Amino acid sequence: MVVFSLALAAALLGPANQALAHKMKLFATVEGAIVSGYVYFSPGGRAQDAQITATAPDGATVFQGRTDPQGGFHFEAQRRVDYRIAADGGDGHEAGFTIKAAELPESLPGDLTAGNATAPTPSATMPPAVAVATAAPVPDLAALVEQSVARQIRPLREQLDSYQEVVRWHDVLGGIGYIIGLGGLAYGFASRSGHKLRRRLADGEKEAAQ
Repeated sequence: MVVFSLALAAALLGPANQALAHKMKLFATVEGAIVSGYVYFSPGGRAQDAQITATAPDGATVFQGRTDPQGGFHFEAQRRVDYRIAADGGDGHEAGFTIKAAELPESLPGDLTAGNATAPTPSATMPPAVAVATAAPVPDLAALVEQSVARQIRPLREQLDSYQEVVRWHDVLGGIGYIIGLGGLAYGFASRSGHKLRRRLADGEKEAAQ
């Protein structure tokens, strides 16, 4: 019974260990037009020399490279569109992250395939002074605040993911210990019952001999 419990625990521990120890994550943020991020294992350290590919909504590859010794990467966005970033660490380790267009500066051109890709021109009847005044970009305070808050909060995601993985790992270990405990308890009962049975048989043999 104990051997069976240990074998069952080992069978459960193997897949759980692989699932928890080799979970790749990707985090990215925006500073102006610069998209930067890093790849890491949760739980674990940074992923070095992982393949990074960033694509635009039309499928065009806008960046391709590998992470540095700290698992980091960066590239400059040329358009204000959603960017899908994919990381490939080999051996089936993959992760993804999406940078939203709203996180990028409004000064960047939008999606060239969209119908409103061409910037509007001032009306011919509009006085020159008015046209110059309205052409100046107005900073979006809400967008600036959102980007600033995102830069402060997003790094906490890695810590949260690591904490969740540690909690799951503890749950797995607790379940394995519970299985082994039940196996030991069953073995104890079986041994005690067997001892009593052998004693009764021995007593029966003695009575028969007398």
